[in-house]
Formats: sequence, structure tokens, C-alpha cells
Amino acid sequence: MRSPSEFAIGHILGAINIPIFSDEERIEVGTVYRQVGIEPAKELGLSIASGKLPIIVSQIQSFYKTGRSVIVYCWRGGMRSKSIVTVLNLMGIQALQLVGGYKAYRRHVLDCLINFKIQPKIIVLCGSTGVGKTSLLQILKGKNIPVIDLEKLANHRGSVFGKIGLGQSTTAHFFDANLLAELECLNEQSYIIVECESKRIGNVYLPECLCEAMRTGIQILVHTNIETRISRLIAEYTDFNETHSTEIVASLRALTKRLGAEKISELLSDFDQGNLRNVVSILLTNYYDPLYGYDKLEKKNYSLAVNCNDLEVASIEIIDFLGKLGG
Repeated sequence: MRSPSEFAIGHILGAINIPIFSDEERIEVGTVYRQVGIEPAKELGLSIASGKLPIIVSQIQSFYKTGRSVIVYCWRGGMRSKSIVTVLNLMGIQALQLVGGYKAYRRHVLDCLINFKIQPKIIVLCGSTGVGKTSLLQILKGKNIPVIDLEKLANHRGSVFGKIGLGQSTTAHFFDANLLAELECLNEQSYIIVECESKRIGNVYLPECLCEAMRTGIQILVHTNIETRISRLIAEYTDFNETHSTEIVASLRALTKRLGAEKISELLSDFDQGNLRNVVSILLTNYYDPLYGYDKLEKKNYSLAVNCNDLEVASIEIIDFLGKLGG
């Protein structure tokens, strides 16, 4: 029963929103509540909702007739959900109100993540920017290997260029709920493969249980030559539409403090002229590789080192390695 903007920030997975108030109406009722009092706010809310009740009841009834249970919630289990449940029951539709509303559900998700015990061994794909870790994850998932694509859940690639071409990043509410669902679904597996990430991906944060499992997990180094990395990054980040180009320029400017105004000016000029391979090459050698340092690490420090020139071949090598682990 939440307003569209409330629902967009976060909702119970699979929930169907039939809002009593529009965003503007909710703000209006809230303003009256704060400035005038609870009774005038109730009266305003009733006047707004009364004309919508037949449509709301009809919509909910269509789901009720399929034999599914009806559970109604708003923000804190307050007037909106309570009033609708009362009306539904009067109309012969058995409905329940979620105690505590969405706020209680959100607290439940966070509590579960805080206390979650990850049973499978976490296997972490490590490697320099552009080697194809995300593509490799997708190939492995297509082969029925247990995988959690954290960047897909966050809708962000986890770098200064991470949101380019992806639209709005996932809210923490949705990220946490979806991650919990995946962890619960895969918790009986022998292992789960993830990509090496920092604690923060865009605007969301990994729970400590997963961070710790990644730190103590099995590390696989994936590597390839710089020319292949450049080609993969160009294919992933650029489709030459105006919005993406604007985002790339803004991201380049954001690196001014790290690379200096002169270098950024050079990169912007190359990008404007279409010299993309030079732009990506400079970013890799001057920013990403020094930042992550995978190119300087000894392969012997990893349980497995895989050449990713051919991602399909690399996936088979990883699967063979998993077979030796058992499970």
C-alpha cells in the first residue's frame, strides 16, 4: 500500500504495489499530520482514499481468487495497511496485515545478513581490470556452477566508471534482500564463486559475513594480455550513444586528482578523437593496474592461475579444478 517512490526505494521481493496515495498525496497527508495534527491528517487521508477503494478492492480480489494468501503492508504497519485489511475483510476477502510493515521486513533482512552463516566455500575470481571476470562468471553460471554476480545485484561495476550504461544503481534495500535470497538458496552447495570485490560496490556494501568468507576463501587468479583487456573493456563500456559518452567524460574528469589535469586533458582529447585504445591503455597502466596490483603478484600465491585469452577454455579449466575440490 506504499506510494510509488517508497516502493521504488525498497519492497518485499515479489510484492505487488497498489498504492493508496500518490507521492504528492502522501506528502500532503504527512504535512498535515506534522503541522496540524493526527485527526485532520486521518480525515484528509480518508477523503483521498475513499474514491479509490472500489478499484483497490477489485485489484486485490483478482489475486485472491487465484487461491493465494493476501498479506498487506505499508511502511510501519500503520493506518494504510490496517484500513485496507479492514475493508477487505468486510468484503469477504481474507487478508492479513504484516506486523511492523516494510520497516520490520527491512530489519529482518539486515539481522539475517548480520547473523548469516555461510556454509559453502567461497571461491574468488581475482584479476586485473578487463580480464573478463564478469563474463567468466556468466559462463560458469550457464554451466550450472553456483555463482553470485555481486556487480549484477548492485547494477554497478564497482569502479569510477562502474555505472556507465547501466542506469540507476540498485538501492541498498534491494541489494541486501536479493543477496540474502541468493545466499539462502545456495547455502547447501559445496562452494559459491564470486568476483573479487571491495566491501563497497557503488552505493551498496557487502555484509561482513561475505567479506570474511571471501578473505578466507579459495583465490583463483585469472589473467590475460593487455591488448585483450583493452578490447574487452571497449566492448563493455562503449556503444557510442550520447548518454554513455557524457558519462565517460564525467568519469574521466573525476580522476583529475589521481592522474593530474594534464593527463586527463590528454585522455579527453583522445576520447573525443575516437582513440579509445589509447584511452583505455593509459587508464590501465596509470590507474587501474597500480591501484589493484594483480600484475605484480606471484601466481604461486593463488590456488589456481588461469589464462583467460579464451574465456570458454578458462571456464573448463576452473570446472576441472572445482571437480578436484569435490562436491
